[in-house]
Amino acid sequence: MRGDIALFLGLVAVIGGGIVIGVVFLLGGNGGGGNSACDNALPPLGESDISQAGFQAEDAGLARVIQAATAGDLPAAEDAFYGEVHGFTHNADAPLRPVDEELARELCRAVIDIEEDLVVDRRVDVIAADAARIRDLLRDTAEALGYARPGD
Repeated sequence: MRGDIALFLGLVAVIGGGIVIGVVFLLGGNGGGGNSACDNALPPLGESDISQAGFQAEDAGLARVIQAATAGDLPAAEDAFYGEVHGFTHNADAPLRPVDEELARELCRAVIDIEEDLVVDRRVDVIAADAARIRDLLRDTAEALGYARPGD
């Protein structure tokens, strides 16, 4: 009986330790200053037209995401985001990094937030705000890369 209790307590300690390590890893802490998921550019997704026309198209695409999410239509918001808009959010990161590192990190964090909100949380009110934030950041990105600000 004591052996069973000792085994059980050992398993609890191992599982609990694993959970703590997992949480620390997910939150980016590694004891040495930690790396953020946005320390590097988002991985590219397909091909995107990183040009004035490309930024205009993505601005309109994000407007559709915002409109669908504001209307409470999660499937339409997902459809409007995943595809060209999603790919563009990833692909605009790399050319932005050498020009404005902090803006690139903000864009990266915003993209990760909307991806999580679309897949995990699934709250359309939050998704609308996420998409509006990305639209603003992509407008800033267009300017940083020498293009006219979309939507103005």
